[in-house]
Amino acid sequence: MDAPGIPASTDDPRFVRSREQLHAAALTLARDTAAADITGAALARAAGLHRSTVYQHGADPAAIVRQALRAELDEIRAAVIDPATPDTIVAAIATSAEQVFAHIERHGPIYARELAAGTAGLGAMLAGHFAASIDLLIAHDALTPPRVTGDDDARFAATVAAALAASTVAVVTVWLADSEPRDRALLTRRWRAVLPPWWPVG
Repeated sequence: MDAPGIPASTDDPRFVRSREQLHAAALTLARDTAAADITGAALARAAGLHRSTVYQHGADPAAIVRQALRAELDEIRAAVIDPATPDTIVAAIATSAEQVFAHIERHGPIYARELAAGTAGLGAMLAGHFAASIDLLIAHDALTPPRVTGDDDARFAATVAAALAASTVAVVTVWLADSEPRDRALLTRRWRAVLPPWWPVG
């Protein structure tokens, strides 16, 4: 096991390596164990790290489960949405949605349990990710929300991002309650069906 004293810098190779080990171990443990029930000792043992290292990366193991899932989602956005151009953004939206839904399916046991129970902060984590992506689409001029008379455009854009993010989390949560094997294509169709008419087709 690594000894205590992992550098505080998130760019330090040892910090990055221990974070990757913790993320992998946290996701493995969380498939069969509620995130709130994973102990720091169990996570450290599964990751092959000193217990103190766990708390250099997160307040508790549930926070590290969230970090691990959010890291995968952020990688999708960075790879697909961030580099998109006005000519490719609509296709990028569709690609990003499919990759995000594949991520949710891949980690289905974790999301299904925690979203149904409202635990581990996964609903808020997903909503935050979706809202940030929608903010980016608005900044790309890929989304043009309607204007509300007497409202500030920026405040209404924030309202749109929050509302669409919340509805997407709701669609995902209901789909995860479907009988297995779940149909991911149905998830996409449900999501598209609840989108507003001004959402770009992709």
